[in-house]
Amino acid sequence: MVSDLFYSDNYCVFTFAATAHALKAEKVLKNQKADFLVIPTLREISTSCGLSVKLSPDNLDRYFADLMNNRVSVEGIYQVEKEGKKNRIKKLELS
Repeated sequence: MVSDLFYSDNYCVFTFAATAHALKAEKVLKNQKADFLVIPTLREISTSCGLSVKLSPDNLDRYFADLMNNRVSVEGIYQVEKEGKKNRIKKLELS
């Protein structure tokens, strides 16, 4: 559920090179009835595009495949774990 994702301390994000790509990703994922949130890109990750898609690690592969099948350009995939007030970021490989 989105509310669980909102408060999650362990999640993944897709980043995009342009806001248009993030908006297209939002449209594709909504059509798939995916469980995700559009959030501001974390400063620890990037300052390029201001929007990212936040999702559960359990859904990562499926949602990434949905985006690739719909020709949405994903710039990066990151695992985020909150440690107190800080975020521990790990970049994941695109496949």
